[in-house]
Amino acid sequence: MKVINFPADRIAKGVHAFTPEMGERKVECQLTAKLSFYGSHYFVDSPELLPKRRGIVLLSQYTPERFTNGKANPKVGWYEYKVTSNAFEKLKLQYSISIERHLD
Repeated sequence: MKVINFPADRIAKGVHAFTPEMGERKVECQLTAKLSFYGSHYFVDSPELLPKRRGIVLLSQYTPERFTNGKANPKVGWYEYKVTSNAFEKLKLQYSISIERHLD
């Protein structure tokens, strides 16, 4: 089976979920997201600054010191945001977003 990887800017806008337990691979998208523990908001990582709007809070920028495993991490320089569910719905219309889903 041949796997084709498209550049992130060619992936369709919206949410692209993958489940590692099922052997699915992560889709390379413009943004990555994780649902919070209680499901009230999302943590979104972006290589660029997102537009300032209600429901989007910039938490930090990833630095090499944040990753303790000593390996170069591709997310160094990316921005971490806390995003409400309503703001996430609007981001889905503008960006391709990769989100990891876990089986219970």
